[in-house]
Amino acid sequence: MRTVVLRVVALALLLLLALAGVLTYRTLQRLPDTILYFVRDRGANFTLEGVPRRLGGSDLQARVERQVAALAKGPEPDEGSRGLSSSVPADTTALNAWLVDGVLTVDLSPAFERGGGSSGMMGRLHQLYYTLSQPAEIGAVVISIGGRIVEVFGGEGILLDVPWVRERQPELPVW
Repeated sequence: MRTVVLRVVALALLLLLALAGVLTYRTLQRLPDTILYFVRDRGANFTLEGVPRRLGGSDLQARVERQVAALAKGPEPDEGSRGLSSSVPADTTALNAWLVDGVLTVDLSPAFERGGGSSGMMGRLHQLYYTLSQPAEIGAVVISIGGRIVEVFGGEGILLDVPWVRERQPELPVW
């Protein structure tokens, strides 16, 4: 009789552990793995606001492609109703990405630099830099468009730091 009770208890514990494992796995699947930065219009100026998202992507290329695509798509409806928007053109894509010594170089489609005006251009640069400069192994970002590293951006002539180092701008920008 005692052996039967011990076997039932052992089986119950195994089932409980299996259930805990399944619940943990499902919970981890829903946890955000990146923060997307969207533009918030403050009336007299603009700033960024981070929004946690689960984008997936097991390698660097896939992660960067998904981050850029999510910025181009813009905020979810509930985020938009809170006043968030994206300055990244909807047809922007990441063509390539590589990481060398903590510097992420991302090659974007030419759509990234089309249209927008000064505030829009600043917004898209800030969105891209702050979104891509995570996780911790990425300390700096270099933007390339169509295979050409960009030092002066758009018709407004915005000078870019090459590379742009997140550590030098720890606070979210206001423009």
